Amino acid sequence: MADVNEKFANTRLRIMTDEVLAGFEVQDIKCRSCSGYGNCGYKSMFLDNGKPVSICMDMRRRRIVKRDGEGAIDPLLGKPIVLDD
Repeated sequence: MADVNEKFANTRLRIMTDEVLAGFEVQDIKCRSCSGYGNCGYKSMFLDNGKPVSICMDMRRRRIVKRDGEGAIDPLLGKPIVLDD
């Protein structure tokens, strides 16, 4: 695993945690590259079992609100989620 960490040491990848997943599977919140370029502002990259994974933070946020209701606490940020639209 050390060589995996070395490979991604100079990137902006963060380690996938339970707080990021927020009770969902990776496939549920995986980035679908809506724009095709990943420059939407919602795409975040994480390292999951030695592989880079892109997560759509907007989809994650919307799924948390759908499951827990508006004002639910985001486990990653520790703040209530309010949908703007």
